[in-house]
Amino acid sequence: MLRRQLLIGAGVVAVVGAASLVGGFVPLVADGEEPGVDALQRRLDTLPAGGVLTISTPQARTKSLVVRRAVTIRFVGSGALRMGADATAILVTASGARITDPVIDGVGASTGGDAHAIAVMGTRAAPISDVRVSGGRLRQLPHDGVHVEYCSGFLLEKTSIAAVGYAGVALLGVQDAIVQDTAISDVRQPAGRVNSYGITVTRDATAVVSVTRRSARVRILRNHVSGVPAWEGIDTHAGDGVEIRDNVVTGCRVGIAAVPSKSATNRAQTDVAPTGLVIAGNRITRTAALPAGSGIVVSGAGSTVGSTAPRATGSVTGNTVTGAGGTDAAGILVKLTRGLLVADNTVTSSVGEAIRIEHSNASVTVRGNRIAEVSGKSVGIDVAAGANDGSILANRIDSTSPRVRIGLRFGSPDNRFVVRRNALRAAVVPEADGRARITR
Repeated sequence: MLRRQLLIGAGVVAVVGAASLVGGFVPLVADGEEPGVDALQRRLDTLPAGGVLTISTPQARTKSLVVRRAVTIRFVGSGALRMGADATAILVTASGARITDPVIDGVGASTGGDAHAIAVMGTRAAPISDVRVSGGRLRQLPHDGVHVEYCSGFLLEKTSIAAVGYAGVALLGVQDAIVQDTAISDVRQPAGRVNSYGITVTRDATAVVSVTRRSARVRILRNHVSGVPAWEGIDTHAGDGVEIRDNVVTGCRVGIAAVPSKSATNRAQTDVAPTGLVIAGNRITRTAALPAGSGIVVSGAGSTVGSTAPRATGSVTGNTVTGAGGTDAAGILVKLTRGLLVADNTVTSSVGEAIRIEHSNASVTVRGNRIAEVSGKSVGIDVAAGANDGSILANRIDSTSPRVRIGLRFGSPDNRFVVRRNALRAAVVPEADGRARITR
């Protein structure tokens, strides 16, 4: 039995029920309508700004439901969208839209397709604003759970996203946004894709920043990201003022990565660094079965020692990192930074190095970190290469069995540091100075 309700007052509510499948969607056939018309889209298009479309039963579709004005789509009861083709379920192109408690099932996370559950799409010339997605669950998406481009004031909260092909949440050119209290799991990265993410905050690097803006002032708060075995749990490429705080990241090759974006004119180079970072209070655990990967990595632009390309800036504080490291990785790895603070972190069960100060870090401060149980070459704090300067203060190596082999190591004389008040005697060799210039 078809239910149709249109209430006009302070707002408009259209309640959508179920009927038989015709042409890839549930055709809400009313008097005077022809079978096969996409009545769900028609109902949405008739709503004025401020109207509400309520979906209360499963709707089978093969094309996108397009939101063209500031309306709300609300899912209640058994309401859901079941996609039967590689198409984005809900496409938002208007400011002020709301999606509440969405339930969306795609055609599969391993298909290699391009569909998202929800896509919010402004343009570089005409960004949109104030779009919110709250609650619900998104499953089996060929590409992303929630994909957002050129939107200011975006909010995603309390949503469950599982089984996706590329990213749970992908933000591109997004500013003044929040992603919070959301659970993301099982990111597949099928054959042909070179990376994948739980949450990524990035930019379109096919043009310069003046044309394709950076993502800026984005807050990633209290999310649970798990099961990104091939790549990164939380990522920003060249974000400005990105805050990654109090998240739990498990089962990801790399826990949190803040890295540069590629040059628009030379794809072999990077030229825009992440700046104003706050990476704080996160809990990151990598399992030994995964390929080598850092718990937290921060990198500015460029690649060579002493590069003059833009440097990464910000702070990495109060995080707990367990089980990270391996070849070209560490519990916490930083390079090509300026004025970076690495403080009050707990790094345990690392492979190779707990904290690696790679190269080209100017005025870096490594302070008050606690380190325990480093396997492999077993270095607590490794100033691995050259062109580094700063302070290493009040860090501690715990007594463990086996003992950490080297507490603090300088790999090149081309380093200048103030080194004071560190408690490194639990290591077999508390300090190996490598002929670096050290002030005590």
